[in-house]
Amino acid sequence: MYRRRLEGMKRHPPFSILARVYDRLMEEVPYEGWARFVLAVLGGEGCFPRSVLELGVGTGNALEPFLDRGLDAAGLDSSAAMLARARSQLPGVLLEHADMRSFRLGRRFDLVYSAFDSLNNLTDPADLAAAFESARGHLNPGGWLAADLNTPAGLSELWREEVWEEEGVRLVYSYDPASRSGRLEAWVGGELEVHLERGYEPDEVEEMLRALDYDPVFFLTYPDGRPPHPRSERFWVFARAPE
Repeated sequence: MYRRRLEGMKRHPPFSILARVYDRLMEEVPYEGWARFVLAVLGGEGCFPRSVLELGVGTGNALEPFLDRGLDAAGLDSSAAMLARARSQLPGVLLEHADMRSFRLGRRFDLVYSAFDSLNNLTDPADLAAAFESARGHLNPGGWLAADLNTPAGLSELWREEVWEEEGVRLVYSYDPASRSGRLEAWVGGELEVHLERGYEPDEVEEMLRALDYDPVFFLTYPDGRPPHPRSERFWVFARAPE
């Protein structure tokens, strides 16, 4: 009965109606901690970026810590609703409505950054590889990619069958181990949007990046900075573009 009712409903694009309440739902997300972590890791590699591009910039909260540190910052997102929020929060910052797989900004950066499993929204591995290729085309020689991704173990835990509700927001999670995919039905004020994510393992991400001549490529967990283990729920990948 529930599934039949869903089939007849209008579905909004991902991160459209959710944009109205996104920042309220994500108040506890460690945006500052992630930025500090990434910059510390890169500093250990002798990289001190002066410019950063964020893929999946959302409402701008993950980019703001880099602006606070004086970096020349830009962002892109496929959701016009999320970008509208970001533009009101980060006036004067270059924020482009673009696809992570095929963007063309006409400039390069020292760091391409993607936080909060934005890349997991690319559920086809070929699309993730395309995003890595687009990122490489926007990195200065020797620049770095730093991205946070969920693993299949992470999605199976975080997106297991459950329902979360708060002040007019209802989130229904599920996970399919066969496709390594999580599904989120986000209800806001009775309107629906559906999100899909695919979990990725470090070894398959490394294969994609090395095929594009990134080197070195390594993986760490936040906040301890240790290599991920087989049951790690998420990881950060760091990869340097060719000189």
